[in-house]
Amino acid sequence: MTMKKGDRFLATSSKQSYVVVEEWCGKLVLAPVAEDNDECLIYSASEIEELVSTRKLIREEGCNQ
Repeated sequence: MTMKKGDRFLATSSKQSYVVVEEWCGKLVLAPVAEDNDECLIYSASEIEELVSTRKLIREEGCNQ
C-alpha cells in the first residue's frame, strides 16, 4: 500500500479522521482533521498497513490504494 501526504484515514475506535501531513524520522505523521483534537498519530508505513488490515484504520474515499 502506498501512502502520501494528504491521504486520510478514519480511526474506527475513536471515529476520528486523520490526514498524513509529513514524514518524521522514517515514520508518517497523521494529524487530526477535527479542530477539537490536538493529538497526532505517528506510525511506520508497515504499522499503518497492519492497522488497515485489522480495520482499526480505514482509508477514506479519494485516496490511492
